[in-house]
Order: sequence, then structure tokens, then C-alpha cells
Amino acid sequence: MSERQKIKKILVPLDGSKNSIRGLKTGIHLAKEHEASLTVIHVVHTSHKKELKQKKLEEDIPPEFILFAKSLAVKNAVPFYSRILTGDPGYSIVEYSNTHNIDVIVIGARGLSTLKKIFLGSVSSYVMHKSKVAVMLIK
Repeated sequence: MSERQKIKKILVPLDGSKNSIRGLKTGIHLAKEHEASLTVIHVVHTSHKKELKQKKLEEDIPPEFILFAKSLAVKNAVPFYSRILTGDPGYSIVEYSNTHNIDVIVIGARGLSTLKKIFLGSVSSYVMHKSKVAVMLIK
């Protein structure tokens, strides 16, 4: 991202972990500072898909942390959007950022994964290495 490029769209992946909530707060601060919109996504891993209801995810009540994200964004007068996706979390985050003109991804260093890498979570590591846009890693 060049110095002249204005940040217009910020993507924050959420899984409800403490680090993802820290990423949310940083994303909101950044969005407010740059007058940008904030999109929060939650990716339900494909292996957990069987546990989901038959109807579309968009019609289901969003997880509590998405509602929290929305209330925090509204409180800070930041335009807010949210999506719930299914698939591989790392791949889905990168793909979403590529297809929705995202300028920066703000992601927690570690999420709720039971198999954590030594320094980075597997999802944040994947996003950092595969993303074509700037990634801000929050610890």
C-alpha cells in the first residue's frame, strides 16, 4: 500500500477470542481515524458445517461477538458491515479481501484454534503470507 493510498475499507476477522477483540478495537480506531468502513467476518470452518442449521447463515442470529462489534462500531460512528462465511478460515479471509477491495486486514495473532503455532496462529500466519493487501497483526 503506497503512502498516498487512502484507507477506505478495513477487514477484521473475528472468532470471539481476546486477540480478535483487540483486533476489532484497533480496526475501529483505524477506521475512525481514516473515515473508513469496517467489515467484520466470521468464518465457520468447513469441518463444523454439519453442526449448522439447514437455513442460510445470513438468516441466523449472529454470534454475540458480531453484535458486540456492531455496537462498538456504531458507538464510534464507523460504517459497519458483517458477514458469516463457511470454509477454511485463512483462505476465506484472503479471498474475501481480494474480492471486496479491502485496503487493510486487522487480525489477532492467535485465535481460538486448539493447535496453536509457537508465535502465530495458523490462520493469521496464512493471512500474512498469502494476502495481497496490508495486514496489521495484533498481539
